[in-house]
Amino acid sequence: MGKKLPKQKDLKKVLWFFIKLNLFLIPFYAVIYFDLKYEPAQIAFATLVSFFISLIGFKVIQDGFILYLGNNNFPIDISFDCIGWKSSYSLIALVAASPGSIKKKLIFLLKWIPMMLLLNFLRVLIAIIVGFLFGFNYIMPLHDYFLQPLMIFVVLFIWMIYINSEEKIYRSKK
Repeated sequence: MGKKLPKQKDLKKVLWFFIKLNLFLIPFYAVIYFDLKYEPAQIAFATLVSFFISLIGFKVIQDGFILYLGNNNFPIDISFDCIGWKSSYSLIALVAASPGSIKKKLIFLLKWIPMMLLLNFLRVLIAIIVGFLFGFNYIMPLHDYFLQPLMIFVVLFIWMIYINSEEKIYRSKK
């Protein structure tokens, strides 16, 4: 007939997960609320992006964390959010709040956080390359409406990889 209702024990696990997740996200919320930034990270990231953009053969001038693209010096602000801290921290919080041993969580995160940072770097690089190829006015719509949501799905997908690996371990112990 109808679907089975979740057991109260399962609902408590879900509630406990959300409580832990929000506790782990307090620093995340604080960074956003107080608009905290770490300018040396922005400059280092901008330098890396600038290097690869010039390596590809496009004109770029760097001034701190601002990149000036092309002959018209189209300005791109490499903000603190550009470095990928939100997606990386979100993955850390999701995994930390999930079931599993601390050791397995650390091993998983040590493998996937560098991947998140690389994907984020590629996200910024792709947006800028599209700007060079099709017009700089396409950078923000591509960034805001496609690449940022894509990173959210990537975070959730990687977290599901962790959840599925823990689920397999849990089922094999029964």
